[in-house]
Formats: sequence, C-alpha cells, structure tokens
Amino acid sequence: MPVDILMATYNGGKYLRNQLLSLQQQTHKDWILWVRDDGSTDDTMVILLEFAKSDSRIKIVEENKGRAVRAWGNFLGLTKYSTADYVVFCDQDDIWFEKKLEILVDFAEKNFDAAIPCLVYCDAYGYSDADGIITIDGVSKYHANSLREFLFFNGGYQGCSMLFNRRLCIMAAEYRANYYFLHDDVVALLAHCFGRVCFMPKKLMLYRQHESNATGNINHDFSSHLRRIFNRNLFVLSAKHYSEKESFYSAYKDDLDDNANRLFAAYLSFPQKGLLGRILIIILNRFSIGGSMSRLLIKTILRRPIG
Repeated sequence: MPVDILMATYNGGKYLRNQLLSLQQQTHKDWILWVRDDGSTDDTMVILLEFAKSDSRIKIVEENKGRAVRAWGNFLGLTKYSTADYVVFCDQDDIWFEKKLEILVDFAEKNFDAAIPCLVYCDAYGYSDADGIITIDGVSKYHANSLREFLFFNGGYQGCSMLFNRRLCIMAAEYRANYYFLHDDVVALLAHCFGRVCFMPKKLMLYRQHESNATGNINHDFSSHLRRIFNRNLFVLSAKHYSEKESFYSAYKDDLDDNANRLFAAYLSFPQKGLLGRILIIILNRFSIGGSMSRLLIKTILRRPIG
C-alpha cells in the first residue's frame, strides 16, 4: 500500500542523515518522500541531493523552495503533492523505528474508512540530543475521543506521529481557513470534526529533543508539571490556537453538524465570560482535556482564560 512521506527541512544537516537512513530501513518499502527545504544555509541540501541521487523514492520539491514559509506552512503545502492512499508527516531530526510505517499502515487498513477523513497517531520516546539517551518514556499523554475532548487542547497531536488517509489529505490540501498556526493542529481538527481519530499506543520512533526544535521540546517531569498547573501567569487557551479554531469555525461552520456548531460556539465564548461563566461552559458542554474535566476545571480556576 503506497505511502507519501512529507518532510520540511531547515538547517537540519546535523540530524537529517540519520532520519533519512531510518526511512530507508523501514520494513514497509512502498513509500515516496516529498521534501522541500525552507532556505537552509547549512549542508541540508547537499545531504538531500546525495540521498535523492541514489534513491528514486526521494523527491525534492522545487516550488517555493527557500521561501521561508516556516515548517507548518511548508508541511501543509506539501499535501498537494500527495497521491498515495496514506500520508505521513516526517520531521527532519527524529529517528523512526523500522516497523513504524508497517504498523501504522496495517492499523489503517483494518480501521480506516476511505469515505471519511481518518487519522491514527502513535507514541514516541523522548530522546535527549545532549545526553544521547531516552529521557521520556512516551510523549503522548492526552488523547481525545471526540471534539468536546479536543477543543481545549492548545495544539493537535505530534505531526510526526500521524498517518492519515487520502480523504483527509485532500481536505488539508484544500484548507480554506484564513489563518492557521500549526499543520498538525489543522489535520487533527479536520479529522475530529468530519471523520475519525485513533491512537496507536505503541512507541514507534525517537522524538529528538534539542534547542533548535521548531515546535518546542516536551517535558513530563512531575515537578515541572506541578509548576505549570499552579503558575498563575499561564493561561487556559493559547491565543494563537484560539484564533486558529476561530478561523476554522468561520470557514467550516456551514459544513458542521448541530452538535459541533454548539461546541464551537461555547468554546469561542469562553474567554469573554467571567470565572463562573467559564466553569458553567465546561460543565454544561462536558468539555475536557483528553477526557479529564477536572484538569480543565483546575486550569480554569487557577489561570487566565487566554494569553
């Protein structure tokens, strides 16, 4: 079953070779890598050209190459090149275990419906570039089974952990909202609103943690977790993610069912309400963060509504 792998690169020469080698070691061999560089000034392009010369599955996209569209714009733009049954986002600096594609494709074959947008995402180990060891035993901690469990996520799922079907890829390629923050947010939001999202509880890759991560590092240390919960300078909703969902709703509200429209309306009114009003919105709509209403209520009581 063919898979298109979409990769955005920018000054990733230090890590890129190992990631490309891990793609070539996949047990599922039927894949094409579509890669576009965002104006690297290191040896990223030299490495890409070297691999593309020896492996015909690696395709370097010249359109808008070096235009500084940033990672999320680069990734989402690459969806229009895909023609495969399944699509995977790929970061330039991770390392995939050899059965990652095989396991995700097998899951999709058994559980996806080609008529609707479907997505599965896996777990990963956090890998410290500085220490050269695994430091986090699983980076995916919160999982939403429905839109009401997902809307208060400040983000989607890790793009590099996803595999999604042709229907969802087409919707992403034709994304019509005026604003978006991250490509993986967009894909997850489309799937939750119009299709199906599944979690594969297997760690299928090393997610590299280093100071140059485009979307930030992950810290599941217990003390850091407590400090975040009780930090009154933090917020319930990220303004960028809120604007992203606001723009999504403006573009897609006529396509949503009545329940989704009610949930979006309640979510978008959240920052304008007083504390009691915000608490009532959560309880009446059964909002949660990945199934935990108590976590969302605690955040609401302790933090500013948006920031």
